[in-house]
Amino acid sequence: MAGKTVVKEYDRVFPTYPYSDPDPVPAMSRFYPYFRYDGFTDKPIPKKWKVVELSNDYLQVLILPEIGGKVWAAIDKTTGRPFIYFNHVVKFRDVAMRGPWTSGGIEANYGIMGHTPNCFSPVDYLVRHNPDGSASCIIGTLDLLTRSTWRLEINLPADQACFSTRSFWHNASPLDEPYYTWMNVGIKAAGNLQFIHPGTHYIGHDGRAHDWPIDPTNARDLSWYENNDFGSYK
Repeated sequence: MAGKTVVKEYDRVFPTYPYSDPDPVPAMSRFYPYFRYDGFTDKPIPKKWKVVELSNDYLQVLILPEIGGKVWAAIDKTTGRPFIYFNHVVKFRDVAMRGPWTSGGIEANYGIMGHTPNCFSPVDYLVRHNPDGSASCIIGTLDLLTRSTWRLEINLPADQACFSTRSFWHNASPLDEPYYTWMNVGIKAAGNLQFIHPGTHYIGHDGRAHDWPIDPTNARDLSWYENNDFGSYK
């Protein structure tokens, strides 16, 4: 009979490419009252990050609550290999609406369109041992743009080689707020990677729906990773 899922909390040093201090003068932008960060570096420093680890006989799941609560790595203990992209450096780059963003792992996003304002900064978290032997790490924060609160439970069963997420999002105000949530997963990719998805459209960064999988402008089959090279980063 399988034992209980084990929870550990510890600090781990990752080579980190930090970002600058924010501009102290607030900008009346779409992400006000949050600050934006515009300075980045190509020189890493060693930095300690808080790690919450969930593990059973099959999997080891690492969560970094100081970097948006990302599931930073998920490792198959029978082979020792990660099955989502385990980035061994924390390299912040200007990708998200407030600037800093890091690649790899699984990232939860809530609020207005784009990477959530807290995708790179600390979020609240707690760990919980459940009666069925599983364990959970629950991350979340208050989104100042929509005045709503979100929570995400990351649960690892005691006796299964999988983990799950469960989302809760609450708008306590009397105002209508945008409901836009998505998660992205980092995996190592090569030219022969194909995305199999039954839909007929996808939503781009401009918020508009586009044809899927064939791009009518140049007849590219976008389900193949190598066909998504449009001259800038993917």
